[in-house]
Amino acid sequence: MTGKERVLKALSFEPVDRTPWVPYAGVQAANLIGKDAEEYLKSEDNIVNGVLKAFEMYKPDGLPVAFDLQIEAEALGCDLKWSKQNPPAVASHILSEKSLKELKLPKETDGRYPIVLNAARRLSEAIGDKVALYGIICGPFTLALHLMGTEIFTKMIEEPDEIFELMEFCTEIAKDFSKMYSKTGIDIIAVVDPMTSQISPRHFKKFVKPYLTDLNRAIKVLGLKATIFCCGDATKNIELMCQTEPDGIAFDENVDLAFAKETASKYKVSFGGNMPLTTIMLFGSPVENIEEAKKELAIGKGLGYILSPG
Repeated sequence: MTGKERVLKALSFEPVDRTPWVPYAGVQAANLIGKDAEEYLKSEDNIVNGVLKAFEMYKPDGLPVAFDLQIEAEALGCDLKWSKQNPPAVASHILSEKSLKELKLPKETDGRYPIVLNAARRLSEAIGDKVALYGIICGPFTLALHLMGTEIFTKMIEEPDEIFELMEFCTEIAKDFSKMYSKTGIDIIAVVDPMTSQISPRHFKKFVKPYLTDLNRAIKVLGLKATIFCCGDATKNIELMCQTEPDGIAFDENVDLAFAKETASKYKVSFGGNMPLTTIMLFGSPVENIEEAKKELAIGKGLGYILSPG
């Protein structure tokens, strides 16, 4: 069984010969080839070389193409603040300058879209038969926050119709980017929506669930697997995430793996996690990492489990 087959079977909730391993080598892959984050994320060649180096070193079953949640916001006119060791941050919110009706869906030629899409094509040709490739897109709620800023939280209460309209627009962008990615040969769309961990289940159900469900269905129609990634303590929303009809979910070390396994398995949804990023992976010794991986494997082992960082 190839790594690609292993990941796709796990996402289909089918038996595999061993637990798949998917390291989310984002801008960390820049370090592998001696580049900083800005040099890496602005260069098709650097992304390809970094992912190929991660494939060589980590012996993974799956890998993301480019882990950057600011690509869509940048293409829509938000300014970015670049960092040498981290992905960029959104520094300005375009909806403070323009109305939603003035914004247009990004095209394949806008912003850094061509960089990541061309990298995805080249990686699909180079290693796509061996490893499952993830196209990373910014989740609708996180993108809405990029576009509007923290004002979104007030408007969710005072002007909910405006947020519904914004979420619909952000979902269309996610569908569009997924369609572009589907033509590159990748296998999975990871909808990365970290800010959903910051809202209550009531608000998740009202402002996120309908749009994520619509998006996941659209991704599946494209013939791709749909996964949801969420950072932070998303425990309260894990079950709601499973109800949006994804093939898989992935979560932070703040979420108890046994709880996530029990919840996701009820819905036959794959679940990925959750090696602690800081205490173990960054500051732990190799032996401590091995012991932690053994612990996570013992808890998660079975249908649908994918070993990965938090």
